Amino acid sequence: MPKIVDHEKMKNIIAEATWKIISEKGIHHATSRTIAKEAGLSQGALRHYFSKQESLLAFTMELVKEKVLTRIKNLNARELAPQERIVEYLLELVPTDEQTLLEMEVWFAFVSYGKTQKGFDANYEDLQNAIKNCIMYLKNEGLLRTTDEEKEQEKLYAFMNGMALNLYLEPDKINRTRSKEMIQDYINWIIR
Repeated sequence: MPKIVDHEKMKNIIAEATWKIISEKGIHHATSRTIAKEAGLSQGALRHYFSKQESLLAFTMELVKEKVLTRIKNLNARELAPQERIVEYLLELVPTDEQTLLEMEVWFAFVSYGKTQKGFDANYEDLQNAIKNCIMYLKNEGLLRTTDEEKEQEKLYAFMNGMALNLYLEPDKINRTRSKEMIQDYINWIIR
C-alpha cells in the first residue's frame, strides 16, 4: 500500500530544516545536500518538493512571514482595547523567545541574501505595511497625537527595526515582559 504523505507538512519540515542550517551555519550553507540531510531525506526526495533552490528559499522565507501572520491573526480573536491591541501586534514583530529569535535570524539572513543575490526579493513592504496599519489604526481610533502619519510610520518602523536588531544581537536580553514595556512606552508617547 502506498505511503500517504502530507505535502504541505513535508514542505514545512524541509523549510524548518533550512532555518536550522541558516541559524547554525549561515545561508550559504543551505544547499540541497545539507538541507536534505537535516530533513532526513535524499536529495531526490527534496527535489520532489522543491525542484529549484530558489523556490525552496522563497518558501522558507515566506514561512517566516506566515508564522508571524498566524500569531497576529490569533490576536484578532481576542477582545483587546485599541492601545493594547497595537502593543500586542507590535510585540509579534520582535524576537521574544527561542522560536521568534530563530525566525528573526532567518529573516535577517534573507534580507542580507536579497541584497547580494539578483532576483531574490526579501520584500520589506509587508513589514512597512504592518507598521503603517498600526499608525492608521491608532489614527482611526482617534488616539494618534500627530497629524503627520507618514513621519510617525517612519519613526515607529525605525524603532521596531532597532528593537528587533538589538534583541537579535543580544539574545540574553530577550524578555517578552521587558519588550512589551518598551513598546508600551513608545506607544504611550505617540498617543493622546
